[in-house]
Amino acid sequence: MLLKSIKLESIRSYLNQKIEFPHGACLLSGDIGTGKSTILMAVEFALFGAKSELPASSLLRHGKKEGSVELLFELDGKNITIKRNLKRGKDSIKQETGYMLIDGIKKELSPIEMKSEIFEMLSYPKDLLSKGKDLIYRYTVYTPQEEMKRIILEDRDTRLNIIRKVFNIDKYKKIRENASIFIRALKEKRRELEGFIADLSEKLKELDSIKKEISELDKKITETIPESERAKSEVAGKRKSILLLEAKIAQLSNLKAEFQLCEAELRNSLREHERNNNEIKKLALQINEMLEEIDQKALEKENEFNEKIKIAEAEIKVLEEEMDLIKQKLSESRVNKIKAEEIINKITKIEKCPLCLQNVEHSHKNLIEKREKDNIAGAEIEIKECSGKEKQLKGKIGELRQKIDEMKNLKGKIELARLKIKNADDKQKDMERIQKMQEGIKEKINAANAKKIEVSGKIEEMRNVEESCKNAKNELDAALSEEKKLDIRIATLKKENESLSRIAKSLEDGINKKTAAKKKLEHYSELQNWLENYFVSLMDTIERHVMLRVYTEFNELFKTWFNILIEDETTSVRLDEEFTPVIEQNGYETYIENLSGGEKTSVALSYRLALCKAICDIVSDIKTKDILMLDEPTDGFSSEQLDKVRDILNQLNLKQIIIVSHETKIESFVDKVIKIGKEEHVSVITP
Repeated sequence: MLLKSIKLESIRSYLNQKIEFPHGACLLSGDIGTGKSTILMAVEFALFGAKSELPASSLLRHGKKEGSVELLFELDGKNITIKRNLKRGKDSIKQETGYMLIDGIKKELSPIEMKSEIFEMLSYPKDLLSKGKDLIYRYTVYTPQEEMKRIILEDRDTRLNIIRKVFNIDKYKKIRENASIFIRALKEKRRELEGFIADLSEKLKELDSIKKEISELDKKITETIPESERAKSEVAGKRKSILLLEAKIAQLSNLKAEFQLCEAELRNSLREHERNNNEIKKLALQINEMLEEIDQKALEKENEFNEKIKIAEAEIKVLEEEMDLIKQKLSESRVNKIKAEEIINKITKIEKCPLCLQNVEHSHKNLIEKREKDNIAGAEIEIKECSGKEKQLKGKIGELRQKIDEMKNLKGKIELARLKIKNADDKQKDMERIQKMQEGIKEKINAANAKKIEVSGKIEEMRNVEESCKNAKNELDAALSEEKKLDIRIATLKKENESLSRIAKSLEDGINKKTAAKKKLEHYSELQNWLENYFVSLMDTIERHVMLRVYTEFNELFKTWFNILIEDETTSVRLDEEFTPVIEQNGYETYIENLSGGEKTSVALSYRLALCKAICDIVSDIKTKDILMLDEPTDGFSSEQLDKVRDILNQLNLKQIIIVSHETKIESFVDKVIKIGKEEHVSVITP
């Protein structure tokens, strides 16, 4: 991973500032309190978010409601942008949802989701994520100024736990602890299994006894089955006889029903024959009455009436056409009269001609008025004549319509006579049809009498079959009772057998489970022995080997870089087995507190760089090996020691180093210097 730029908005002493990071060594230079360390803190916040070591309340600028950090870096050839947001609430400052931009593809993420993504990108151990720790980053990329001195001065157990977590060695301790928990569980399980199989021998004896009882029951069932089969055979024979008798009874029942049907059919036929005779008499009477009512003379005049109606209707048509012409002429005369009256009315009132605007003479008015009065007189004569003719025509048409109505009434009487004739014919046909039916009914009556005699004879032949069936059913009941007793005995024996078989099956299942438990107990014993005598000791051996490798590399690097920084043959350093720095001066061990400021810084820086190099070599998958951030690493150093720092940085051979320092000499051996100043309590990048 290599940083490219960071943008701060309302973060601590920054309002709105963007810083671009070059490859190689870069110095963040400025006086104390100008905001150099804030940049490194902001980088850590962008990657991992706020936490106990870096709370949100320490980042948001006082008086601001919102702030953000936007970090751009390069990883595996991809440009990745991360933006995290802070917002001041009523009682606290919280992280808001941010985003991650990878080669132009944007993802909105919660603070926790973003941290998980970063851990995966940087290949940091996932168990550290669950604990909310970014120890790998803290001890390889950026360690705050006071953090490294703290790990040196921590108590033994705390320091060893940190070392184990950083190098992912604490997993062996967890394995041992989990193994101990598992062994305790195995012991508990063994006690349970031992209690579970304690009665195994008794269960085996009980199963053997029950199997003997089942064998005796099987023998009794075998002896009883032939008797039951004989009883069943007898019952089957009785049932077969009864079925034959019941078939005859059914046949007898059918004959009785058939006899009753014959009687009913005979009664119905006789009643129908009598009804038909009455109907024939009634129809004959009705026919005679209808024939007497028919007017034969009216029938003969039907054609004459039709001809007279046609002639009258033709005359009416001619008269109506003549009356239409008179009405038209009458209407025209009335219109002419109205027009003439209108002209007279207008001419009497007009003074000037509406076309030429000349005065109209009185003589001209009189002339026009005389002419129109003549027209009115002629129109009135025509109206009178036409009205008289119209009245005459209406009278003639009325007389003709009255004659037509009279002839139509006579014609209706003729239609009624014809309808009576048709009804008489229909009734004659009905009478003939009923007479034919009577012949068929007589044949049915004869056939029904013959069938009745035949069925009665068959019934007499089968009169004893019901008594025979009753006796056969009594014999069947006795056979069924015997069969039931034998079935109950067999069922009782089988039920007892099944009950014992279920008990035996339950015992067998229990014995099988106990046998399996016995095998499992043997397996658990072997597993417990292997874990206690082999596995736990193997984990101890592996952990010691890994810790020895870490210790060896860490110790050698620590001594080498301290000797570069402090060229004093009387002073040497090393690590003890608990990774505590041991300082010797003039052959005597001394405490770190007794060292000078420059010597303390040399110990802390050597320890820091040695730990960083060891982590990067041993935890091989992490992707932050090419970057290092140092926060005031040379506090109390002499000019000669500053030169030694340059030699160490060259040995590290990293692609990107960011140093925070107010030492101007460092400017001589870095690739770029970013100067930071403060103007009215706001940090800014200065030229």
